[in-house]
Amino acid sequence: MIVVGALVTAGAASPAVHTTDRYLSSEVLMIQPPVSEYAPNPVTGLYPSIAVTAATIANRLNTPDSQDELRSKGVTGTYKFEPRNTGTRQEPRYVIGSMSITNISSDEADGLRSLQILSTTYAQELKKIQDDWNVKKDLRITVATLVPPTATLLTHSPLRSLIGVALLGTVLTSAVALWTDVALLRRRRRAKGALSTADSPNWTDQLVRSAP
Repeated sequence: MIVVGALVTAGAASPAVHTTDRYLSSEVLMIQPPVSEYAPNPVTGLYPSIAVTAATIANRLNTPDSQDELRSKGVTGTYKFEPRNTGTRQEPRYVIGSMSITNISSDEADGLRSLQILSTTYAQELKKIQDDWNVKKDLRITVATLVPPTATLLTHSPLRSLIGVALLGTVLTSAVALWTDVALLRRRRRAKGALSTADSPNWTDQLVRSAP
């Protein structure tokens, strides 16, 4: 049993150590209101309703149907739209409409290209909502880049993976070996009990009463 456990652990260690590099691509967008003479700085005109609109689009693009559509556009790896809560303790309900877009891919260039598709699709969805509501051009909410796209290699330690697999294999092998020993011990005890019963005398003759 120990030999089998060691072989299984060694087989699992190879793929755990030799893993494919993965890249985390990320970008942060800001959903900002239109600029007017009364609010020349878009940041000063942010309202929670804009953040709610941004979150609604994110929820729609995270659905399985939207994932299939984005795959057809060329998005690879796994992606996520996540609204960022930038409220404060003094004003926890005042949430700036910023959106974090992340993509995890096995290739850096594919990750950045997928990120571009995701951000473009997000802007198109925002435009489509306003088109459906016939919002005037000078009153429309727009998308701006808050943090430019970047790609980072996700660190992977082969030594840690090897140690983790070895520890897990040792624990599982020990548990299986202990369980097997207990099961065999119980079986031997039952066999001994059955043998003792079979070897015991079986008195079938009638007892003869001695003479007085």
